[in-house]
Parts: sequence; C-alpha cells; structure tokens
Amino acid sequence: MSLLKIATYSLDTRWFTAVAATLMIAFVSHLYGCAVIVPWFFIASLVIFLSVAIFKVTQTVLFNKDTLNELLNPEKTLNLFTIVVAINFAGVCFSKIFHLHTTACIFWYAAISFWLSISLFSLSILFLYHKSEDRKIEEIFHGGWFFITAGAQSTGFLGVIIAEHATRHVMFIQLFSFALWSIGASLYLIFMVFIIMRLIFYQFRSNTALSPYWMNAGAAALTALTGSALYQCINTLGGPFADFLPFLKGISLFFWSVGLWWLPFLVVLAIRKQAYGDEGLVFTVGYWEIAFTLGLYANSTIQLVELFKGQYLDIVSICFYVAFIVLWCFSSVFTIVHLVRSSIWVPVNDLTLNYVIPYSLKLRGRLFKVKEVVNEWLDQTIQGVLRKRYCVVTTDNLTCLISYDISAKKWYFDHVKD
Repeated sequence: MSLLKIATYSLDTRWFTAVAATLMIAFVSHLYGCAVIVPWFFIASLVIFLSVAIFKVTQTVLFNKDTLNELLNPEKTLNLFTIVVAINFAGVCFSKIFHLHTTACIFWYAAISFWLSISLFSLSILFLYHKSEDRKIEEIFHGGWFFITAGAQSTGFLGVIIAEHATRHVMFIQLFSFALWSIGASLYLIFMVFIIMRLIFYQFRSNTALSPYWMNAGAAALTALTGSALYQCINTLGGPFADFLPFLKGISLFFWSVGLWWLPFLVVLAIRKQAYGDEGLVFTVGYWEIAFTLGLYANSTIQLVELFKGQYLDIVSICFYVAFIVLWCFSSVFTIVHLVRSSIWVPVNDLTLNYVIPYSLKLRGRLFKVKEVVNEWLDQTIQGVLRKRYCVVTTDNLTCLISYDISAKKWYFDHVKD
C-alpha cells in the first residue's frame, strides 16, 4: 500500500488553519517588532501551505468520490473556507511585512475567486441538497460553521490593506471590503443564535469535538480586526464612508467583547472534556484552530489599542500573544509527534485504505500500540450496521479485534484473542 495514498486519504481540510496560525504569528510578531523570527515563521507557513495544498489536490484526484461526499456533507463543506483564510493572510504578510503590494493584490484576487466559488457551492449544498432525516442538528451544526464568517472577514481585511496602497479604484475597494465585513458580521450573528440554541437545547457530550467551537471567538475577533482596519483606512483616506466611522468603532468593540465572552466558557468545556472524556490528550488538527483564535485576538487587540488608546489593552494583547506562542509551539510539537507515530507507518493491507486504523487503542486505562494488521473484513451486525473489522497485533504481542462503525464513524474495541 502506498504511504502517499494513505496519508492523502486521511487529510483534513482544516489543516489550512495551521497555515493561517503560522502566518498570524509572523504578522503579530512583526507588529511587536520581533523582526528576527518573522521570516522563519513566514517560510514555515509557506512550506505548510504548499504541503497541504499538494496533498489536497492529490486527494481530490485519487479519491474524487470521497472528496465529493465530503463536499456534500453539511458538517464539513464550510471547512473549505479555511483555504480562503490562509490565502488572505499570506497576502497580508506579503503586503505588511515584505511590502510586496502587487503580490498581495494577486493573492487578494485569488482569495475573492475562491470565496465566491466556495460560497456559491457550499450554500447551494446547504440550501438545495437533499436533507437526510437521520442526521441530527447536534451532529451537523458546530462552531466550524463560523469559517464562512472568517472567509468573508479575512478577504475584507486584505482588501482594506490593498486600499491603503492602491492608486486606482480606492473607493470601490473600500466599498467591497465594507460589504464583505457586513456579510461576515451578519452571518456571525445568525449562526450565533443557532449555536446558543444547540448548546442549550441539545446534549453536549464529553466526546463531542470541541475545537471547532473556538471559532465562535475567532470569527468575532476577526470581525473586530477587519472593522478596526476599515476604521483606520477610512479615517486616513477619507471619502463618503467617513459618516460610518463611529459605527465601525462601536461595532468593532462589540464583536471583540462578544468573542472575549466566549473564551472562559470554552476553557471550561475543555477542562470538562479532559476530566470526563475517555480519550485523554489526543491529537487533533483542532489545536491549530485554538492557536489561530488566540492569534486573532492578539492582532485585533493591537488594532483596538490604536482606536481607543487604552494602555490596559496593551497588556491584554501581550497576554494573548504569549498564550498564542505557547499554544503554537505545543501544537507544532504535538503535530510532529503525531506524524511520527501515525498509523500510516503501520503495515496494512489494501482494504485499510478506506478506514485508516488508529495507531493505538485503550483497554481498561492501558494503552496498546498497533504493530501489525493480521486480517481485515467487512461485517454487518444484526441491526444492519456495517462495520469494518480488524485483527491487529500490538507491540506487547497481544492479538486484538477492533472494529469501525462506518455510519457512526467511530472505533470500537471488541476483545483480546487468546
């Protein structure tokens, strides 16, 4: 079995948040005057961006049916906006750090193209595609839906930066950026109502993926960041949008405050998940979403310092920046360890391509690492549930039977063979 195929098949589109988080740390470090580390973070972000993009294109070519099913899945289709976010912040870094404004314009045009196409496709799927009666709202709707807000706001943010150095069509760029900011803010408020309904009226289990909900705060911070940048741009260049300056200033602070309100609650949910969950500290790409959220808050707070001239905001921004760097380093180390210990290195048979086995499994609190897959087959339970079953050998030379519920997408430990 090709290692490339297995690694490509298991790729998650949300890996683009790792690109955005690394670009964000380069940008914020530049704002704080840490010029020595900025180029290294930027180079690292480009390497991650190219790697994820190549794997994503390869995944689309080799597994086009699975990719199409992912696109038609309302739970995952909005994750495509992470591509738009990564492209936009790459353009921001090119303009603000390296003063390559023409390159930033090219990235902005590419981001607009992606934003328009992904918006039309994903919203068409959500509005028009057949709704399955078996899917529940608590399974489909989550904080990852705020990536659509992040896509619009990041495109507007790069547009504001483009307008600062444009010699032509400045008015149109400001208008377009203001429109994107308004769309993103409106979608945030709409989805926020559904998120609160989901948390109040539907059970939030300890095994529910928590990291997407950090975009509740991240999207609010990005809305505040774009609003603050719009305020400064219009205040400097003038024009007919000057009447909106008090509105932009107040709404930017509003969204910054709303996102800040979410943070303690998200920390409580994270503690609860670790305390009552059975998985322990398990790697997920969601750590990059959390890091990206903290980076957005560090950046947006810097922008608010210039608007409100408050020294206390400087302290808040520094705290977010330090927390951002710590979590970025933790996510980087955890990612490297995960890749080294990943199940893609385990010898597997051909059928395993569709359901990549876990690297390790737990039994009564004890961790077992998979050494070899002896056999694998498809089975159907009495209830008609289709399961993929494996006979694996662990590093302790124990032979175990594990299974994968294809419909629920969950792993189960069956028993140890004598």
